[in-house]
Amino acid sequence: MQQNNLLILRIVATTSTRIQQPRPMSYYWNVVKDMNDSQKLELITLLAESVKSTEKDVPPMKRYTMAEINAMLDEAEADFAAGKGIPHEEVMREWDEELEQWEKEELELAERV
Repeated sequence: MQQNNLLILRIVATTSTRIQQPRPMSYYWNVVKDMNDSQKLELITLLAESVKSTEKDVPPMKRYTMAEINAMLDEAEADFAAGKGIPHEEVMREWDEELEQWEKEELELAERV
């Protein structure tokens, strides 16, 4: 049974790009909780390796000089003074609203499963 679970996860991992609708995390948790520690460590290794391979595809970040950074800060401060910026309090309020909505959706999903 446990080896079958690991096989299922391997199949899911290799075919995840073909799945149109991702499965909820509770599905994977139900599979993983029946595994022994050795299988869980193998799964963690597989997952870590899959993330490492995607990191290679990301181009390196551009390095900025202090003059460029100061110019960007000056531009941002000028935009804010001209009324183009969003006050910190408003950004945090919007962020909190999005987080609450996300948590609500996660709770609803968990209740359906």
